Amino acid sequence: MKSYFLAPIASRSAAVTALSAVLPGQAEPWLLKDNAGDVMAYFSLVESDSTTGERTIQVDVSGRHYNRDADIVSILQTLKREVGGEITNDS
Repeated sequence: MKSYFLAPIASRSAAVTALSAVLPGQAEPWLLKDNAGDVMAYFSLVESDSTTGERTIQVDVSGRHYNRDADIVSILQTLKREVGGEITNDS
């Protein structure tokens, strides 16, 4: 498994609204599915700094879809336009 992150996110409500618009039909986690309905990635909103209230959108990519980076990054770029932050990964 690998992960991507979009941070910092200042507004929880803005992040929830953006995630729900881009990945409708579920919440906490929001799921990105392929055409067959298999889950490719799990999008979660996690508190990254309890002092400032900043949050991170964390995306855990399924091992079966390890090579679908472009799909995940495309969604993160859309979210970034809505809520700000920078996209990073765990590598």
